[in-house]
Amino acid sequence: MEDFTLEGYRQLLLAFANQGYHCSLFNGLEERLERGEKVLILRHDIDISLKAAWEIARLEHALGFQATYFVMLSSPFYNVLSTESARFLDQMHAYGHDIALHIDLQDHHGQYLDVEHEIEILAHFYPYVNREIASVHSPRTLASIPVEQARPIYRVYHLAQRGDLAYISDSTGRWRYGHPLQSTAFREGKPIQLLTHPIWWVAEGATPRQKLESWFYRSYEGNLELARTFLPKLFSQLSQAHQASQPEPETP
Repeated sequence: MEDFTLEGYRQLLLAFANQGYHCSLFNGLEERLERGEKVLILRHDIDISLKAAWEIARLEHALGFQATYFVMLSSPFYNVLSTESARFLDQMHAYGHDIALHIDLQDHHGQYLDVEHEIEILAHFYPYVNREIASVHSPRTLASIPVEQARPIYRVYHLAQRGDLAYISDSTGRWRYGHPLQSTAFREGKPIQLLTHPIWWVAEGATPRQKLESWFYRSYEGNLELARTFLPKLFSQLSQAHQASQPEPETP
């Protein structure tokens, strides 16, 4: 995991730039492939933290890269409609990144038609959301649905499934198909869709488990401080009750 750091991610992007790759969003991708361009699709599925995503988005912007961030309506780890989330997403959009839906089809019992419904909900609150695309959490479910009938999902996956571009992912905190810079596609300058999860690059730790533990502990401390701000009366009462429960100091 030694290269799974913000600096490691920066070096990874610079290696692609030095190899002559140019970033592309999903809109217009097929036309760029037809022209034979050396295309890199930067894709991020946001399962755990929008703050981590924002840190990656800021780094990409500083280097002149554009990426697509797929966010969930139903993540157990963040509320996409909170004020804090809105600040992160608005800034990421201002950086020039695309924002789109990341959906867990298991929440809908595999009903892929609910993709359109979730996209409209997300776009109601964030009008700049790209309604044309969506990614799937735990994409093993793709094998059980006719993705060509769920067009937003189809647009994200079909080019990789068809072999028009290479697909490389850091799922579970490791390179599932080998390091991208050692791939045949990179050496030959072929189009690549690179899926990364910001949590692996931002959280501290030497292993995926350590990264998750450190991030969740930091989130706990942040949530506790947020609760103190959001519920000052309650915490004042708790503090008074705690003080009242303490034994009187003994007098000499």
